[in-house]
Amino acid sequence: MPTTDLFIKTCSHDRDYHEHCLASIEKFCTGFRNVVVIDGEHPQGYLHQQIVKLYADTYTDADFILITDSDTLFTRPVTPETYFRDGKIEWIHTPFTEELKAAVPWFNVMAEFARSAPPSEFMRRQPFMLPAWLLRELRQWCEFSHGITLDKYVMNAGRFSEFNILGHYAWKFHQGRFHWIDSSKDELPELTVRQFWSHDPIASNIEEIGRILA
Repeated sequence: MPTTDLFIKTCSHDRDYHEHCLASIEKFCTGFRNVVVIDGEHPQGYLHQQIVKLYADTYTDADFILITDSDTLFTRPVTPETYFRDGKIEWIHTPFTEELKAAVPWFNVMAEFARSAPPSEFMRRQPFMLPAWLLRELRQWCEFSHGITLDKYVMNAGRFSEFNILGHYAWKFHQGRFHWIDSSKDELPELTVRQFWSHDPIASNIEEIGRILA
């Protein structure tokens, strides 16, 4: 049977939320083999945490990896199958309009990396279920297309959007292997998490967190 691990990149800044994230996993998540937590600081923290996620398969040998953030709590029972439909990973996307291009900063980042204009914004909702092969293949494609490793590309770029890049790549090269949900017209799956913002003092959200974990 395929294996699925949960994966979290955290740091000291997220610690107050992280313990509640883990509590929500214990309460709501079943069928996952392991919870893999990568802790630590880096001078380029925002870019570095994206790199860690893009190399998540090097920290685990699971077939699938469900990536979530420390400031995100699960709110209902889930299993790996929650994020599949008809044997394919669900991926929510929103087709780009001129208004959406102006509203999000990632269109050019995605286009420059993939060397083609992205059709959609692919970073719509936490968490993200990824097959390990997609991460490996994306890194190989980066070296082939840009002549440098993906971690160096991200750092050199200065701006990056890991899940948008992954979504664009999956759409471009493996469209038939995913179940795509167009948020502009399709019914959306039920939310499975509540995403907070770790820059908010946890005291401002502790009552809601308490209700989730009660």
